[in-house]
Amino acid sequence: MLSLHTQEDMHVHSTFSDGRDSPSMNVVAAELRGLRRLGCVDHVRRDSTYVPEFAAHIAALREQTSLQLYVGVEAKLLDDRGTLDLPKPALLRGVDFVYAADHQLPLANGCLDVRESRRRLESGRLTPANVIEALHDATVGAVQLAGPRVIVAHLFSLLPKLNIDERQVRTWVVESLGDALVSYDAMIEIDERWACPSPRVIATLMSRGVEVLFSSDAHTSDAIGRYEYAVEAMSQAQNMLRPTRSDLPRVQA
Repeated sequence: MLSLHTQEDMHVHSTFSDGRDSPSMNVVAAELRGLRRLGCVDHVRRDSTYVPEFAAHIAALREQTSLQLYVGVEAKLLDDRGTLDLPKPALLRGVDFVYAADHQLPLANGCLDVRESRRRLESGRLTPANVIEALHDATVGAVQLAGPRVIVAHLFSLLPKLNIDERQVRTWVVESLGDALVSYDAMIEIDERWACPSPRVIATLMSRGVEVLFSSDAHTSDAIGRYEYAVEAMSQAQNMLRPTRSDLPRVQA
């Protein structure tokens, strides 16, 4: 299972947004790493107009490589209903996946940046439970509302930025999220750059049937397909899912 995951990188940025290298340079780097699948992903906002050109560019690259190339756009969660900062649907033709990202804290009336979120946590206007609930609700809403298939990007990466330990996320919250992802055929990534989610969350989501991908979230071609955290986290998650001796059925003599 691990060998298949390490032959993919499903989240790589390019010069179409904030990456250093062009998509063609990223493809060459992925080929040299021996990858089989590459997710070409760039950031969008509601006013982004480059997506058709981006999708056409990746389509042309497909003719030049044996890699499976996918077109993705990464959009931040805007509120706890799951609204995403996406261009109009007509501009998303040719997009394979929408990456729903927790760059800021999505609340009922919009999103808060990290600094303001910390202030409210310190003053008691927000609690860690509020933050976790908002991320859960926004993520569930996003997989329901988005047009193309959703990949949840760097799940819970916001928590350490707000000094919240991911262990405060109750198991039933992760299970609820997992059931929603499966219902809408959504996936999650193990994000190398942000080292998330944790093995416990990965194992819980996998136990609900959620498909898990490996992503470097690379912004430079030399980081493509290079994993340390992702490999260790998946290994630990798989160990958590293995039956113990007491779980094994007893053989009658």
